[in-house]
Amino acid sequence: MTYNGVTYGGNIGLKGKTVVDFNLSETIGGYALKANKTLAGIPVRLKDETGIEVMSTVTDKSGKYSFSMVNSGSSYLVEATYADVPYTKPVNASETANFSVFESTKEGDVLTVNVDHIILSQASNGIKVNEYVVFMNTGDKAFFSKDRAYVGISTPEGITRFTTDAMECCLQREKDSAWIDPMNPILPGETFTAQISYVFNPESSKDIFFKSTIYNTSYMTILSDKNNGFGIENQFAKKETVPNEGKEFEVLSFMNVPKEQKTDIRITGYVPSKTGSPGDFNYLIPVVALVLIGAVSYPLLKNKIGKKPGRRFVKKAPVPNVSIDEPQETGEVISQLNAVSENNAGKDISEMSFDELVAEKNAAFESILGVENKFNSGEITEKEYKELKKQYKENATIVIKQLKEAALNLDLNQPVPVLEKMIVHIGDIDILEELLEQEKEGENRVELKEIIERRIEDIEQNE
Repeated sequence: MTYNGVTYGGNIGLKGKTVVDFNLSETIGGYALKANKTLAGIPVRLKDETGIEVMSTVTDKSGKYSFSMVNSGSSYLVEATYADVPYTKPVNASETANFSVFESTKEGDVLTVNVDHIILSQASNGIKVNEYVVFMNTGDKAFFSKDRAYVGISTPEGITRFTTDAMECCLQREKDSAWIDPMNPILPGETFTAQISYVFNPESSKDIFFKSTIYNTSYMTILSDKNNGFGIENQFAKKETVPNEGKEFEVLSFMNVPKEQKTDIRITGYVPSKTGSPGDFNYLIPVVALVLIGAVSYPLLKNKIGKKPGRRFVKKAPVPNVSIDEPQETGEVISQLNAVSENNAGKDISEMSFDELVAEKNAAFESILGVENKFNSGEITEKEYKELKKQYKENATIVIKQLKEAALNLDLNQPVPVLEKMIVHIGDIDILEELLEQEKEGENRVELKEIIERRIEDIEQNE
């Protein structure tokens, strides 16, 4: 429907004669602020849930923007742009969305690494490395560039079977590192998580696993299941044997590692294997790593992560009384542990979309880390800690299973770019092959088939 030159609508499946009502009685508004001062002339766009622009405006001299005649009962995305950085918030009709904006940079000096978990396991003709890294913006600028900005993870030279959870278009490889474009801004105080895996051959490096830090790193661990048949040694690391889920892990831990620090991990007793370790381990890499963190001492890490802001959720609130001299922001920040249940209150996991399940999986991993922080800082008792840890692990497992189910029933009628973002999160070859057959029998799009086939190849190379 078009009214006063503005088109209102949404993507709705219609059959036969259908009545669609529009109630244009609501208003969405807020303020743009920088360093606690409101900003004029900031472009702001209102988009529907699919990302299609509905209206646009700019903030006035008091830093305020407003979209009137918004369809009641609908959900939207509000996007403000400053210094080429897009700031996006989900919002419902009649709600307020305020934006704190920053100057931008693509230089890595604003980044640190909170957690770097490296898990070693036997692989055919080498050792498989799964690495889970949590980057954090500790600076005062948004980490972003319209010409791309990359976070880096070092690797040994000569590795094979490299794969990552990032899309191919967002990856750059060098002989001793991998660089990933987060695609979205990392704002001050926020984090970005990346996961890579590859195989390296100890025999080609004299039984040494080389690891360098690109950024200052609060906490780094090297983990190896004792059933791997090889050991790990480093004279400067704290070494422990940690039991978990009926297994024992050798753990080397390092704290407060400066950037450009080179660490040599000696591999002892390694014997080449033609088969590798059995089992589908990839899905639970972050779960295992984050659970084991509770068994290792890390006071520096718990202090830094404990201050990390949680996910932002916009709640209904009256438009604030903001002046140019004394601006105030009403956007509410909810702690990570509460954000998970708050985000899905009243919604069963089986009802979630694929994207919601991916977000829920990531939230589950963050929750496991959060409860470890609370226990180590003395905020919760050991009994509460065990109960919460069990609850979050069970939740993560359920979400992962449901994510596989959602992948199997993926709607292939969606645009290829949307499907590509989903396929990168599918780690089951059987499911991917089923989707490939469905596409061949359906629209038979070459681009989508190639995306699925590349994902299958990545998984096969990493087995």
